[in-house]
Amino acid sequence: MFNRFAAALHQAVEALAPSQSLLEDFIFHWKAITHYFINNKDEKCPVQESNISSHLDNMLAILEQEECETERNQTGPCMEHLLQHKILETLQTLGKADCPPGMKQLVLSFFTNLLGKIQQPLLPHINVYKPVHRLIKVCGDVRAGPTEKEEIQFLCLVCAKLKETPYLVNFFLEDPKSYGKESKSGLKKKSKPDPSKMEFSLMSSLLSLVQSPDTRIAVKACEGMLLCTSLPEQSAADCIVGNTHFANFLAERLCLLYKALPTSMDPVDVDSVEAKWGLDMSSDADDTNAFQGKRQLISLLSWFDYCDQVVKVAYSTIGDAVSRAIHDKFFLPILEPLLLQTSEVGILTSTSHLCKLVKISESRQLLAILVSFILGNDTSEEQQHDLDQYKLRQRLIERCDHLSDEICIMSLKLFETLLLKANEHVARNLVLRNLESRAYYNRRPLTRSAQDSEDSGTDQNGHDGAGSQTVANGPDGSYEPELEFDDDFQIKRPSTPEAGEGEESLGGSGRMTDEEEVQMGIHKLVNCFLILVPEEARSSLTGDTGYDMYLREAHRQFRECTVNCLPYDWPHQVTPLSTCRPNPVFCEGAFLKVLFDKLTRMLDQPYEVNLQVTSVITKITLFPHPHIQEYFLDPFLPAAPGSRTLFTVLSKVVNDLGSRIAVLPDFQKQVMQVRKQLMGLVEDQHSLPYIDLLEGVIVLEEFCKELAAVTFVKHHTVGER
Repeated sequence: MFNRFAAALHQAVEALAPSQSLLEDFIFHWKAITHYFINNKDEKCPVQESNISSHLDNMLAILEQEECETERNQTGPCMEHLLQHKILETLQTLGKADCPPGMKQLVLSFFTNLLGKIQQPLLPHINVYKPVHRLIKVCGDVRAGPTEKEEIQFLCLVCAKLKETPYLVNFFLEDPKSYGKESKSGLKKKSKPDPSKMEFSLMSSLLSLVQSPDTRIAVKACEGMLLCTSLPEQSAADCIVGNTHFANFLAERLCLLYKALPTSMDPVDVDSVEAKWGLDMSSDADDTNAFQGKRQLISLLSWFDYCDQVVKVAYSTIGDAVSRAIHDKFFLPILEPLLLQTSEVGILTSTSHLCKLVKISESRQLLAILVSFILGNDTSEEQQHDLDQYKLRQRLIERCDHLSDEICIMSLKLFETLLLKANEHVARNLVLRNLESRAYYNRRPLTRSAQDSEDSGTDQNGHDGAGSQTVANGPDGSYEPELEFDDDFQIKRPSTPEAGEGEESLGGSGRMTDEEEVQMGIHKLVNCFLILVPEEARSSLTGDTGYDMYLREAHRQFRECTVNCLPYDWPHQVTPLSTCRPNPVFCEGAFLKVLFDKLTRMLDQPYEVNLQVTSVITKITLFPHPHIQEYFLDPFLPAAPGSRTLFTVLSKVVNDLGSRIAVLPDFQKQVMQVRKQLMGLVEDQHSLPYIDLLEGVIVLEEFCKELAAVTFVKHHTVGER
């Protein structure tokens, strides 16, 4: 009470007394603080009962006023007095001792305001960064302490200052084992310290505060660590990797959060959760889609998103260390056993979790580690009955054809999510590794009798290239080919109505130019897919194929896929057969085999399974690689004996459909009715005994339209190059 009266009396005297200089006022306030410690013998008296706080505020106000009145980049007398008399050193000592009680809080606030409000750079001064460094060390000493708020504000401000001037971080790295060693002459031996063995007190204090029970303190500590890891300084990065438990801490917390999840969760619920790292202000009362384990799942996904952000912005060595730690401590020991288990409920839950983690991964390094964990690192061509396949990859691919439709759909969704990520290894490991040698291409020249039976103009020299595989249009460009298939469902090349009418057949000596291929071939390629489903089985309204509606979406998806694939440096033309390995045996690979097998059975599978299978195949066809273009979207590809292509598989499905609808009355009427039900135009009626067949026909029809749209968009884009 007396101290407050004295402060008020002093203010009254100041109002009546002649004005003093800023330096004199500054010295007065500092002496008032030192006199308090000289005269006050009661160490238990809280600092709130003294006038220390007001004196510190006045000192800060004087420094701000002096800076405004001083020319830029000039140091005023008050600031010089602060630096020369080591006032910050004294305050740091008082704050560390917290004497009187509450002094640490005042000192932290004073340091924070001083560094934040004074515009001139202070940290480079030895009498500033040394006390700042010592004050950093006392932050986070007490878990849930009364000064946590001030500590985190101070630490985050220091992090922000280091972000502005990254080289200053070297002032906060120390190696106590190598510093201060004196020789016999009394001089210090200066040796270059090993950064990986140096202490980084700022990160250590932040790692302590990130475990605070106060969520706001923990989030601010995470922000500070994010700033520290993003500093472009090799020494700081080496110190964080080699002498802090930062990477292990991130991975270990991820493990703890995952273990807190329920053992069974609905994949739909898992996919519906959207979580980003930060302060979560939502409450369970406001949640309209609550389910068991949702809060735990949000915590897990938020922390994984934070790890992903760290890897994304951190120095490369830190990003690699965090990714490896997550792989070694979370993916391998915890997630992999759950993915390899035999319980269907456990398989479904763990696969949905993995799919969600892949979906939210954005950093290049962590995504690469995740992809490697799922698919392995092999990129060599697969062989038939290969027993050395990566176990997890093999198991996940097998589950795409699981007896349980839910597991089948979830596994397919996982691979679809992988195909959407910007990672070349996904496309190469699953598809391209088996297409690089073009072993799917029939390289044996046709005999004369075979050529006659084909009734088309196939080049007798076993040519390669898309141009010679494209059927020429008639003079008006309106000719619709009649598709014919041989015993292996290889498409026969159709001939023009009048071969001598102004154009040579493809079997003649003439070869179309690339420009003519693009102009004259796209229409035929698109029509091959559009007319694949016979008219008597189509569910679309008469005269409305619905193909146009897929064009815009195909263009958007192809543009996004092309942007993702720009860094891959893929070729624009197929590899010439002359440079490919001679006499190869084509193996479509485990992944494509499962997809084609599922596609073959699409007339007997549930609607949801068919949708997912066709969606995955569409994602593959969008990749801007010439071998994918040739293998998946060229109906006239001369496939090697025993080799399947996408078009031949669809042709077999259509042939199977033709034999079925021949014995079913009013088939088209029923399939149109089912289409209306799926679109919600009419109410669902009693399920038909062959509902899978009707829905499968609809999916087949729409899938062909989608492939036609993708074919048009890709050929049109190539034609513009």
